[in-house]
Amino acid sequence: MIWFALRAVVAVVVAVGVYLSGAHFVRNFAKGHAEDDEEPVTMADVDYRFRCIVCGAEVIMYAAPDGETPMPPRHCAERMALIAPVT
Repeated sequence: MIWFALRAVVAVVVAVGVYLSGAHFVRNFAKGHAEDDEEPVTMADVDYRFRCIVCGAEVIMYAAPDGETPMPPRHCAERMALIAPVT
């Protein structure tokens, strides 16, 4: 009878520990990881169209850091090709 009670107490302690660590993990998603020291990046409106050279899938990018040409995304393990900007 003592072993049953001890096992029940250990099970409750483990369950509460798992719940608290899961709640802490989920709470961190709401906080995010943005540092206070980082300056916000200014985004510019762009119209870039990229096409996968392997399968032909297309991606349209509408925002990029101001003053920079963005790196093409990867698809099918290859960099996508930049097509003429969308007009």
